Amino acid sequence: MADPRFYTPQVPFVVGGKALLTEQARHHAGRVLRMKAGDRAVLFDGKGLEAAGPIHFEGKDAWIDVQSVSCPPVESPVAITLVQALVSPEKMDWIIEKAVETGVSRIVVVPARRSMTKLAGDRLQKRLEHWLSVAVSACAQSGRTRVPEISFMRFEQALDLKADARIVLAPAASTPPKAANLSSCLLAVGPEGGFDDEEIQAALDKGWQCALIGPRVLRTETAGIVAVALVNAASGDYRLD
Repeated sequence: MADPRFYTPQVPFVVGGKALLTEQARHHAGRVLRMKAGDRAVLFDGKGLEAAGPIHFEGKDAWIDVQSVSCPPVESPVAITLVQALVSPEKMDWIIEKAVETGVSRIVVVPARRSMTKLAGDRLQKRLEHWLSVAVSACAQSGRTRVPEISFMRFEQALDLKADARIVLAPAASTPPKAANLSSCLLAVGPEGGFDDEEIQAALDKGWQCALIGPRVLRTETAGIVAVALVNAASGDYRLD
């Protein structure tokens, strides 16, 4: 069984030193997982590094004695940004979780014309914080060491983002995405019903390619994850014998 993993940002990892767990991580280790002193744990900083060693508890503090520090090769070789149209809270949580598991490096949430959910002000800030917690949990579960950036912007702003390939997924398209030999990629996924004609045209005017990834119409919460998997497969990150 793999050692439990905990997110500990802004904590230096030095072999022979101590790495303090956050209050949330300490509570999860001691109260939820019932870990005991001497049990092994892994901490990751969200920027590519992880440290491993035995855990200790004292009062309200918990830490590991750092026995090793590493930068495991678990990240996708392609910097994939998922531009996801805003959908219902339950679907957004699922999309973010699975996007992180499949290796995206950035998630940009955009309100589309057909988006039924609306966010602004305090509600938006709280939702961004919640999405980050979902991403952190997905990183801990999947073995990733980098926590993807999550941001919110207008669709028009997202169209100005740059990458080797910029792909809008659309059921009305007729050609598959060009996803080979990429170091970076933008994948835009509409809400239920997809992006409307004006949004698609705006993307085309900005040089994006409109693509279809298969013969069946996929739901918004499925399309982006399948597209990420295809990009990873084209890069060799996902392999079949």
